[in-house]
Amino acid sequence: MGAPCTVCKNPGVRKVVDGYYGEGMTGAGISRALAGLGLKVSPEVVNGHGKHYAPPPERLKGTPKKDFAIVVRDKAYDQLEAGDLDLADKDQVAGINAGLKAQALIDKREAIKAKVGTAELAWALLGMLTSPPELPQLEDGLTVEGTFQEVEPDGEVD
Repeated sequence: MGAPCTVCKNPGVRKVVDGYYGEGMTGAGISRALAGLGLKVSPEVVNGHGKHYAPPPERLKGTPKKDFAIVVRDKAYDQLEAGDLDLADKDQVAGINAGLKAQALIDKREAIKAKVGTAELAWALLGMLTSPPELPQLEDGLTVEGTFQEVEPDGEVD
């Protein structure tokens, strides 16, 4: 494994570049923005960093700030990237399995979340299609409340 990229070596620059990537900027745009801040970083260097940049995983409301499955998955991935986990070493199978199980749990959660969102949308559409709209009515329950204006056949208003 090679040395970290130039952007990753400087935490301040990395934070700025990652922020721009999070906003969807291109490598050339980020390079120009950094030049405006007085930093000279070529678009090629920024694009090189972009190959391994990944936005932080989105946290759902009501979930803890630290999700154990995400922590385990990220730790296993970091160890694999650093060369500490060798796929050919049978003594390291436990670490690899922990990472795979954590990833499977995260994938399962995301699949359930997608199904729930789809089901809620289907129920909302079904409710809109099956129930008539409520019209405001007066106390007798027979008369629709509102105002009107008579319109002549030629389109003019009285």
